[in-house]
Amino acid sequence: MKIIIINNLYSPWIRGGAERIAEKIIEGLEKQGHEVLVITTAPKESRTEKNYYLASIFYNLEKYPLWQRFFWHLWDIANFINRGKIKRFLAEHRPDLVITNNLQGVGYLVPGLLEKMKIRHFHILHDIQLLHPSGLMIWGKEKMIDTPAAKIYQAVMNFLMGSPALIISPSKWLLEEHEKRGFFKNSKKIILPNYFEGAGHKAQGIRSENNTFTFLYIGQIEKHKGVEFLIESFLKFLAESNAKAELSIIGSGSQSEEIKKMAGDEKEIKILGRKNEVEVRDLMLAADCLIVPSLCYENSPTVIYEAIAAQLPVIGAKIGGITELIEAAGGILFEPGNEDDLAERMAEVIKNSEKLNEIKTKEMAWSSPDYIDEVIRLAKD
Repeated sequence: MKIIIINNLYSPWIRGGAERIAEKIIEGLEKQGHEVLVITTAPKESRTEKNYYLASIFYNLEKYPLWQRFFWHLWDIANFINRGKIKRFLAEHRPDLVITNNLQGVGYLVPGLLEKMKIRHFHILHDIQLLHPSGLMIWGKEKMIDTPAAKIYQAVMNFLMGSPALIISPSKWLLEEHEKRGFFKNSKKIILPNYFEGAGHKAQGIRSENNTFTFLYIGQIEKHKGVEFLIESFLKFLAESNAKAELSIIGSGSQSEEIKKMAGDEKEIKILGRKNEVEVRDLMLAADCLIVPSLCYENSPTVIYEAIAAQLPVIGAKIGGITELIEAAGGILFEPGNEDDLAERMAEVIKNSEKLNEIKTKEMAWSSPDYIDEVIRLAKD
């Protein structure tokens, strides 16, 4: 089967979980013998044997002033130039199936084009980009997606997206947020945990035995990810307990310098910067517990899948799709933004070795081959 994957970012411009999931899906499809092509964006237009990079400022969009971003979003909604380029690419390759992911930057005229060309179309939800152009809903600011301006935006997005043949959502929460605002009325819809190579295959590794309990954060160093909040909670935990523990922070982002200042000379906090995939896996195998302190509503964070595969227990904010994943994995939840609650959960996981061992051996009822098999089965229906 010839399949085209469309996502607004792809290698070497990978930045977050959606890009990594798209990359893993491509790898999985290719392993099963399918021909896969990619349409994505990059700072400059180019083509390789399999990839078509459309020129876009999307990768560095946050660096532009607010007024420029506003007009860019308007153009993104009606980007007829990208539509024409994509139409020619589709006509050239004549795919059996197109799977779209995040379309911001590629252009929202794509779904209508696919319908007009009568090409089978599956869409994977990753965040709330169709409900709010920021793609983010922050804890305590949930009304942002129900303002008059947001409702106008949603009406436009609903019209442009139409009803693809299939909607795949990794979390029930994200699908329901779209459904209650009228999206995808005529589409078949399924909940399917994200594709992750290693899901269902428990990693072999030994936790550190130096009597220092290691908490780990992996992700973007941004305010909405809750990294500052995590450091404050960890310092509170240290002040209130006699535990021998450390916090390792892996990642990069706009708040990297701020968190270094927050950590100061605290030897228990290690700011390790960005690491590659192999280094991240090794750090997970050496740590005792992952913390996902998000202050935004996330769909289905890849880092939790990685932790499950590494038998690494997870403490996560009870928010969005994080709740569903951690409940399935047997992890521990805390109230978002509540330093006292997170500090208590840290103390709990250190003191309760039985609970920790129970989480480590928890099995998930899904695996990567199942994901690809299900997508192909539905494509052939």
